[in-house]
Amino acid sequence: MEIKKICVLGAGLMGNGITQVCAQAGYQVAMRDIEQRFIDGGMKTITKNLARDVEKGKRTQEDMNAILGRIKPTLD
Repeated sequence: MEIKKICVLGAGLMGNGITQVCAQAGYQVAMRDIEQRFIDGGMKTITKNLARDVEKGKRTQEDMNAILGRIKPTLD
């Protein structure tokens, strides 16, 4: 059985970190939490981390956009 999609429950410190690593590895990731503010905070942290990598030259903007495109934040 091949894993293609991952769901991470929680967008806090551990949840957004796990989500980012999985998306960087090429998986489609659903990041779920119970309130929109938690999801927004998790996505903000992921975006900030990826942007820092772009600034340092460790990643391209296209890579960052592709990684963010693999993440689906959800309340459902």
